[in-house]
Amino acid sequence: MVKRLSTLQIQYVSGPFSKVYEQWYPGNGGNPEVVTLKSGCKAFWVGDYKTAKYIAVYYHGGGFSLDGDDSHLKFWHSVQTELKANNIPVAFFFLEYTLVPHATYPTQVIEAIEAVDYVVTELKRPASDIILAGDSAGGNLCLAVLSQVMHPSSELPELKLAHDEKFKALVLVAPWISFRMDWPSVKRNANKDIVTEYAGHKWSHSYLAGKETSPYAEALLAPADWWKNSKAEQLLAVAGTDETLIDSINAWVDKYKSVNPDTTTYVVGSHEAHIAAIMNLKFGNTTEIETGKAIRSWLKAKL
Repeated sequence: MVKRLSTLQIQYVSGPFSKVYEQWYPGNGGNPEVVTLKSGCKAFWVGDYKTAKYIAVYYHGGGFSLDGDDSHLKFWHSVQTELKANNIPVAFFFLEYTLVPHATYPTQVIEAIEAVDYVVTELKRPASDIILAGDSAGGNLCLAVLSQVMHPSSELPELKLAHDEKFKALVLVAPWISFRMDWPSVKRNANKDIVTEYAGHKWSHSYLAGKETSPYAEALLAPADWWKNSKAEQLLAVAGTDETLIDSINAWVDKYKSVNPDTTTYVVGSHEAHIAAIMNLKFGNTTEIETGKAIRSWLKAKL
């Protein structure tokens, strides 16, 4: 699909994430509520943020080129329902960030920061109430936001947390943290995964659009000490053994965990491909898998 169709053609076929949400949510017990941020970027709610104990700011994946879809909504709505049944009310704030080629790096990072700032500034919620979550490119954005809080860059908007305050958690689903496609797992899992070497090159080059890369674009470029004294109370990362990206994810988790050993959980699902807990739903497969179970049980335990 990525080879045969242009990025714009794929976007046209799938439609904007907010439109998918507006059609999907009413049939699943909710009233759509879309927020237009100051930049003009949209975000929308799943769950009642007024009564929720926690706010999960969510960034979808898709190589910064593809939109979120109903499989994202289905998976996280099911997680939210299970947490609510365990007396842990969480509202999800999904960001519809601007896709490539309509904008390139660092626009997506700027919008990701803006979504968090909205929750902090407009809703007056402390960082200790906020979970940053995302899959693939969305996991990339989670770590870009965390990096900006810990190591402010003059090229990005300031995001101030109260003194000594930390985000409640980060939940990273197969985060895209290295744009290199020469990892052994790229060849090893070439016929097992949905992410191809071709797509990885195409999407990362389109995202950077000639700009120099950095730890805000590729988290793996940062040294281990970059993550020391993390501004996240807890971090969960999940991935699958059959991912082309698994070697790079392993390398990043090793760095992060080396300086945050007591607050890092990493679960690798056997024979799982990229973002399988979400992607499987696209094909009608609702069988519970290892990473999906890990996300649910970890959130219940940590929240």
